[in-house]
Amino acid sequence: MLSVLPRAAVLLLLPCLLALNAAGCGATHVSDPAPVVATATPAAAEPAAAESKVTIDNFTFSPPTLTVAAGTKVTWVNHDDVPHTATSTAKPRAFDSGTLDTDGQFSHVFSTPGTYDYFCAVHPKMTGRIIVK
Repeated sequence: MLSVLPRAAVLLLLPCLLALNAAGCGATHVSDPAPVVATATPAAAEPAAAESKVTIDNFTFSPPTLTVAAGTKVTWVNHDDVPHTATSTAKPRAFDSGTLDTDGQFSHVFSTPGTYDYFCAVHPKMTGRIIVK
């Protein structure tokens, strides 16, 4: 480490280091320095992401239109006795749940503002809309 210090700094530190070394050499007992305790500063807790739910029941999405903030996770839950999907109408698809059986769930995080229309691919007359602000 001394090779990285400028020569003037080494010349100033050398007498101090020699004095410290000499003081410790004649001692019969050297106590250990107090242990260093590292304390971690807790990281700021990130706010929980907002969540919203769309229920599929009686061949409808409820609510049919949902307005959320960007970054919100929307979860669709199928409470019907028949399978359904939540499929984006956009090409390419912004999201597609695949087939959701009874009590099946699908979640998607909407990070970009816009309007997202969707439908059930099994029952195309079932439609819904997510508006992201």
